[in-house]
Amino acid sequence: MRQILFLLLLFTLFLHANAKRVFYINSYHSGLYWSDGIEKTIKEVLEKSALPIQFERVEMDSKRNNSESYKKRVAQKIKNQIENFKPDVIIASDDNAIKYVILPYFKNSTIPIIFCGINGTIKKYEQLPSNITGMEEVKLIPQLVDTLKKYAKGTRIGSLDDDSFSVKSQNQFFEKQLNQKITKMYATTIEEWKKNFIYLQNNTDILLLGNSGALVNWDKNKEELKNFVQKETKIPSAAWDITLNNFALLIFANKPEEQGECVANAALRVLKGENIKNIPIVVNQKANIYINTTLAKKLDIVFPFDIIDNAVLVK
Repeated sequence: MRQILFLLLLFTLFLHANAKRVFYINSYHSGLYWSDGIEKTIKEVLEKSALPIQFERVEMDSKRNNSESYKKRVAQKIKNQIENFKPDVIIASDDNAIKYVILPYFKNSTIPIIFCGINGTIKKYEQLPSNITGMEEVKLIPQLVDTLKKYAKGTRIGSLDDDSFSVKSQNQFFEKQLNQKITKMYATTIEEWKKNFIYLQNNTDILLLGNSGALVNWDKNKEELKNFVQKETKIPSAAWDITLNNFALLIFANKPEEQGECVANAALRVLKGENIKNIPIVVNQKANIYINTTLAKKLDIVFPFDIIDNAVLVK
């Protein structure tokens, strides 16, 4: 019996010593729909592989902690963790992981870096590592706006988000996609969000709503906010996050699982010996459609059957 246990121990140590090391950086925090979907899928894909893999993950929590000093401090800590872990591949999710960890500390590294959730294009960052690939996150904003223009009184577009680097970068990309200026407003509190929401209802014709889940007590006040939005909505609104299905008329939601699957498969290709330079940067293609029927009724909007038939209807 002791001999069998000893052999099992040796086998376990052998697998551990020969395991490929994957280090995953989540720019945000657990409990966030987007981040959870990406990480869950990454783990599922890696676990199905025949390769022995040692997986290490870390959260920056940079949506709830948005100060420059905090982000630089946590990035320094993560840099030390990466150096101690000695990964074979780094997976970096969303913009802050690239801006605060990868660019300052690993742009000259030989470690292959695979990204996802980068809003717009990775080319917005200068001096990128040569050994980098991944999936850019493009919201289907032109399609959303084109759909809602039929029901809007004008062409003025507004946006309302929490106050973060990723959001501001994202909105700049939206302006390029739409080839027009957006009235961009940001909130740091729920009361500020409400105030901005009312202003945009009266001063724009289409509203783009970003995820504001980082605001303090956002989740606790969702029901009250739902009632507020139903009462104050005057113009068509769009979003790309399913957690806003009570606040936006129409949602084309990107799938975090698509991002997670892409980077995990790219990581496996690299771990099996493929040169990362042979793996092209790609853009997400998939989305789920949601229609808020309460807001549609209030605005007297009836969408075409080809949209309704492919949508989830939310009351």
